[in-house]
Amino acid sequence: MNYSELVTNLRNYTEVDENVFSESVIDTFITFAENKILREIDLDVFKQEASANMTAGNRFLPMPLDILTHRYIMFTDQNGQQTFLDFRDPSFMKEYWPNFNNTDAPKYYSIFDENTFYFAPTPDQSYVTQLGYIRRPTQLSSTNTTTWISTNAPEALFYAVLVQAHSYLKGPADMLQFFQQSYAQALQGLGVEQQGRGRRDEYKDGTLRIPLKSVSPGP
Repeated sequence: MNYSELVTNLRNYTEVDENVFSESVIDTFITFAENKILREIDLDVFKQEASANMTAGNRFLPMPLDILTHRYIMFTDQNGQQTFLDFRDPSFMKEYWPNFNNTDAPKYYSIFDENTFYFAPTPDQSYVTQLGYIRRPTQLSSTNTTTWISTNAPEALFYAVLVQAHSYLKGPADMLQFFQQSYAQALQGLGVEQQGRGRRDEYKDGTLRIPLKSVSPGP
């Protein structure tokens, strides 16, 4: 489903024309819908790795501009030894390494603010660092007419947009519930594909099965 198809389908489903559902209004629906999907499921296609350099004596490192959520941080020392850092709360970091002027090889990382990672101990040298994270993709729009989500998960995207649109219109509660349930079912199917089939080896794990409810026989 491309952008034009989404716009047309939304207006047809809701029977609301462009005077109410202008492109700017629909773009807001898409923003909220895509953010909802990205926050509720990890999609392998958006996994990213970026290189950076810690600076000796500096406990901070800027995050990538397109980061949605972090996955891991590792660094390589001068001997080629790779070390994965453990994630901790900022309060732990301050208690563990209260004097940030002291330096050593980092063991932990945390989130200092929305744009910055925080290391403890403070790095004692400029380590080559690998950042694993989930990136925020470019949004579906009139200038970016297809995305991975719109192509591979059109049902989830469309129902997520319908939830936003129906809330905007203050439509009947039963229809809003229907759209929410349809979105949840579409997201579950995407989750089975991404986190089930996509991360299993049938030779070792067998065929993926979803438990079914067993109805007790009547008297």
